[in-house]
Amino acid sequence: MKHIVSFSGGKDSTAMLLMMIEKGMRIDEIIFCDTGLEFDEVYEYIYKIEKFIGRKIIVLKPDSTFDDWFYGKWTRGIHKAEQRGFPYKKDPCYWTRESKVKTADKFIGKNIRYLGIAYDEQHRIQNINTYKYPLIYWKMTEQDCKNYLIKLNLLNPLYKYFDRLGCYLCPRQPLKSFHAIYKYFPKEWNKIRKRRK
Repeated sequence: MKHIVSFSGGKDSTAMLLMMIEKGMRIDEIIFCDTGLEFDEVYEYIYKIEKFIGRKIIVLKPDSTFDDWFYGKWTRGIHKAEQRGFPYKKDPCYWTRESKVKTADKFIGKNIRYLGIAYDEQHRIQNINTYKYPLIYWKMTEQDCKNYLIKLNLLNPLYKYFDRLGCYLCPRQPLKSFHAIYKYFPKEWNKIRKRRK
């Protein structure tokens, strides 16, 4: 059985990874599931963490693209044959399912998976038998993770603009996140506008 760490570039999974290394825990592979809707800063951050830990992070790509799903048609239900558009369904949305969950499941199989869910977000726990949640065991809250990375000077710079990280065009992000994209990330803002027309 391999021990595989899911790394997103967010504060919780990064703190988990670095603390696992500090504690000498077994890590066979580290994976990042690329949604194709990441800020450029995320890829720069992956490289920074790789340099810091002296290990490669495997970047996994989904079998399809977001545009395949956005412009594709629903295949069942009351909206069958209609264009999907933005994913409004919660936990997970169709693109989280396709680009992250299915992609990670395919790679990891029945091996042991470590997820960075903080102590104060235990409602997000999925399967305690399949996944491992070190941050919960260590009682590390989201703020604890953030403080830990600040001390190491390794907090993702995107936290200067956002409280949470994810796909730049997620329709469920708060208005202030869209405002930050509009103000500081014109390339991503133009991509959002293209799909809202």
